[in-house]
Amino acid sequence: MNRYLKKGLALLITAVMLIAVLPELAGASSSSSHVSISVSPKELAQAGTVTVSITLKNTNSASNPSQPPSTENPTDKPTEPPTNTEPPENTPEPTDIPNPTATPAPGSRTAGNGDYTNITISNSYGVTFSTNGVTIPAGSSKSFTAKMNVSDGMIGIDIPFTVTWNDNGTTRSETVSCRINRRNVSPYLSVSRTATPVNASEGTEVTFKYTFTNTGAVTLVNIALVDRYVYGSTSAMYKISSLEPGASKEFEYVLTMGKSTIVSAPVVTFYAQGGSTQLVNNVSALTIGLIQSQITKEIVKGTPTPEGVQFTLYLTNNGNQKLSALEVKDEKGNKVSDSAFSLAVGETKVLEYFVPNPTSVRYVVFTITGEDYNGTAFKDNTESFVVRPYIDTSLLGLSFTAVTTSSLNEENTIGIQFSIVNTGALEFFNLSVTERSLGYEIHKWSSLGVGASDKVDVDVNIGAVRDLVFILTAEDSSGNKYEHEAYITAENIDVDALVPTQDPNQNDDPIGYVEDEEGIGKKLDGMITNTGEKLMKWFRVLGVIAAVAAVAMLSLGIAEIVIRRSKRSNG
Repeated sequence: MNRYLKKGLALLITAVMLIAVLPELAGASSSSSHVSISVSPKELAQAGTVTVSITLKNTNSASNPSQPPSTENPTDKPTEPPTNTEPPENTPEPTDIPNPTATPAPGSRTAGNGDYTNITISNSYGVTFSTNGVTIPAGSSKSFTAKMNVSDGMIGIDIPFTVTWNDNGTTRSETVSCRINRRNVSPYLSVSRTATPVNASEGTEVTFKYTFTNTGAVTLVNIALVDRYVYGSTSAMYKISSLEPGASKEFEYVLTMGKSTIVSAPVVTFYAQGGSTQLVNNVSALTIGLIQSQITKEIVKGTPTPEGVQFTLYLTNNGNQKLSALEVKDEKGNKVSDSAFSLAVGETKVLEYFVPNPTSVRYVVFTITGEDYNGTAFKDNTESFVVRPYIDTSLLGLSFTAVTTSSLNEENTIGIQFSIVNTGALEFFNLSVTERSLGYEIHKWSSLGVGASDKVDVDVNIGAVRDLVFILTAEDSSGNKYEHEAYITAENIDVDALVPTQDPNQNDDPIGYVEDEEGIGKKLDGMITNTGEKLMKWFRVLGVIAAVAAVAMLSLGIAEIVIRRSKRSNG
């Protein structure tokens, strides 16, 4: 029974020792077959300085078997007493037993076949180790130490170091890492943020990567990330319900770059499990610069000649970065510039380009290609410029007139006659008449041959009394357009203006002829009708008066006859 109790007690002690040692090993350092690392102190409460020690072990066997390294100290051997009382003048040093502590200085010996040389230790934390000229013989090891400044964000994460050396002409490399734990047991959340790329042009996708690591000793809950200008809102763009001590989580967000610079300034809020106090972690701001690759294009088209048209291109870099490897080509792929060129910010390049006289209509477009300082492709193009087969304008002639055929009536309609004559030596096509304010086509001719003419009468509703501007548009055989104008003043005819205000004989100016119109006739008919009705009324009144007078005279005559007969009878 005692035997089993002893065995159990031994196993328990071993387990306790392993539990005590393993966290230190996992938290403080890691090692490989050749390289080991340690750090002191292993814990920090906040940002500070630690000492990093890296040991490189040469696993090759000793190159000189006859002189293996010895751990025996010659001073430990017994010393024979001298044979005489006089001390020897010279005591020879022992030559049969080497001193294992003797180490040759760098550069004082030639490296053997099994030595490690050209040792370097690289890292991304600015830690510098003194390895220049150091050689590690076979079977030996060498430790290198250096101070490392530890930021708050470096606590609780793996910090890698890469050791490189030369072994018999072969370059070898191994990476080890250490970790500085947080000393206290308070809750802590480490947050890092990266962006790729950090400069982007409009429309480019920028990937933001956020890493959350619980470097404290308690579980964190209700973790919320807000990156206002990246997400475009003050609401949480990412949430983590809980994060155990030592655990990490990552989150990626893709932003399409707009027309302005973006500033990423993450704010992370969280709680310790069981706690009610909100904790905040503010990540340092990062600006994503807007790449404005832009070229202002001014194209001057020369006067067409029988040979062709000369173009002058003014290209100015009005963006915010240099553009390189720029080339300019026309729509047919012909090079406008002899070779590629660059444009610094604000710089202007002037190019001359001649387009030969085409056999048919050509639409010239200039395309500009290149790249910005990030190597991102740049492309732009100009508007389209029409180049038509050359036409000698001295051979063109066209006459256009417009006259009134009827005056403006009450419906604001006026009669117009248009006359066109081809007085040149070339045919015209697609002739069209419009009025400047009406906005629609009044009349059209498909073509007008050399010496041909035509007249057309139309009624046009102009809407109101005003000056009329008629425009004739015509094209030559190449499609070049030409315009001619004709002018007419449209006026209403007022009937009241036809009645003279004075004796015509007192005016030496003859009374002009006024063409009768339907409106004037209606007004005259109305005047005559009104006058006739008034005369009829007067005739009726006069008739009644005449009848009354006749009756009265007849009554008087009868009365006179009766009186005379009465007198005769009495007498």
